[in-house]
Amino acid sequence: MWFKQLITLTILGLSAVLTSELPIPAAAQEVSYPWCTEGSAFHCYYMNRQQCEETVDYHGFCVTNPDYRPQNDNARRRMPPQ
Repeated sequence: MWFKQLITLTILGLSAVLTSELPIPAAAQEVSYPWCTEGSAFHCYYMNRQQCEETVDYHGFCVTNPDYRPQNDNARRRMPPQ
């Protein structure tokens, strides 16, 4: 019986070590949205004020996200040759 427990603990330990060293992909980074609802909670899931206002529906109000960081699309755009 103790042999099965030893094998199980060894497998669990190795899997924990292997998964903890995996890099987090860039796609998993948090997206920042410019508009938030503020009322009983603070949620920032809205790309424009209209989306926010439709969601709030008189149960709070919309504010700009103080932590908003626009996505940098400059890396994707190609500069024209000069």
